[in-house]
Amino acid sequence: MATDLIQVDPKLLIQWDRPVPRYTSYPTAPQFYPLDETHVFQRLATLDAKSAPLSLYFHIPFCKSMCLFCGCSVVLNRKPERQATYFDYLLREVALIAQKFSSRKTVSQLHLGGGTPTSLTEEQLQQLMETVHTHFILLPDAEISIEIDPRTVFADQGRKLTLLKKLGFNRVSFGVQDLDPIVQEAVRRRQSEEMSVSTYIKAKELGFCGINIDLIYGLPHQTVARFLKTADRLMELNPDRIALYSYAKIPWLKGHQKAIPEDTLPSTEEKFQIYVEARARFMGAGYTAIGMDHFALPSDSLSFAYTHKMLTRNFQGYAVQKADDMIGFGLTSIGFFENSYFQNLKTLDAYQQALSQDKLPIHCGYLLTPDDMIRRDAILSLMCHFELDKRRFGHLADSTPLQEAGFILDTPDRLIVTALGRLFIRIVASAFDRYLKNGQFSRAV
Repeated sequence: MATDLIQVDPKLLIQWDRPVPRYTSYPTAPQFYPLDETHVFQRLATLDAKSAPLSLYFHIPFCKSMCLFCGCSVVLNRKPERQATYFDYLLREVALIAQKFSSRKTVSQLHLGGGTPTSLTEEQLQQLMETVHTHFILLPDAEISIEIDPRTVFADQGRKLTLLKKLGFNRVSFGVQDLDPIVQEAVRRRQSEEMSVSTYIKAKELGFCGINIDLIYGLPHQTVARFLKTADRLMELNPDRIALYSYAKIPWLKGHQKAIPEDTLPSTEEKFQIYVEARARFMGAGYTAIGMDHFALPSDSLSFAYTHKMLTRNFQGYAVQKADDMIGFGLTSIGFFENSYFQNLKTLDAYQQALSQDKLPIHCGYLLTPDDMIRRDAILSLMCHFELDKRRFGHLADSTPLQEAGFILDTPDRLIVTALGRLFIRIVASAFDRYLKNGQFSRAV
């Protein structure tokens, strides 16, 4: 199958290379509208009556420097006191939410993202976990994960990694992007191979049960041959998961991306070939291809979730479905519970001012309609399982153009995404999006 995937007609790339969402939510963020804390309180009251566990997400936005490819919600910061102030307000937000529950809710997933979560000091990490334990009950088999910039845990000889293990973190995700120093210099992320490899090995020695490595293709000066050197070197480490993300070029949202000269980026054909060749390499090494950009060893829980149709997708990408409801804490964070999205305020001053008045820092969100919910299920089914039930979802879209392109097979009871269609899964999913024209997105290829 991998050989067949490489032979994609360039005309097909041009035909289908259009702006479409990544579908980390549906409806997508451009559809969010102003909401306030009363909407949150109403749904928290309903959530309080449920016994199912929660997922918690904490956003730590601070970075010391800006990587030019970055599309995340980041605050540049070199002042420890600025982070300390934010951290105090973050804990206040946790307490405000928790007091709306009549008893401590159980938690099956907890994730720290950013920004750079490992910019938190050891004392702050300890205090955060103490606060979580005060207000919630972490289940014994809870997945507790954190995104790690190897540059922040390299110099201390593994001290912070050791603390994370002691605090109960069992999954870590290392941002590598590319080992090639020329590519790193072009995007202003100076991270030596020694940093990436040594921190990975230390995490392995400490016994983390799940280690992920994040890569990005489509960056300046990347070629197939050079990127495969990175892929081969990292596969020698045998990480549990590999995330292979497409560079999301969104300069209208992230102005710093304009600093990347256009002529240094790979062409559409070269970028697509990098993805296909790396994908084939990972699969050839025994990794299961999951969704559009994740790969996992057969022994990893993500592979189990994919095989048993327990996979889901959220703002952190693909994940094991351990909770239906997720509460987001921190600047710009997004939660999803009781069929509603809620996003926090997007500036430090506004976020902290709201909390200083004991108000939830809600900025916007979306309350799903019955039609939204069924379309969300359809898009999740396509993005996670490459198929959907025609009896439930067949009426939502005309699949004829996708069939003619060779992206899907129409069977009596299901639409099944083909090997070719999996490479264009965002395009396939977008056929079921009724709001597609109402937003700007990165391109599909």
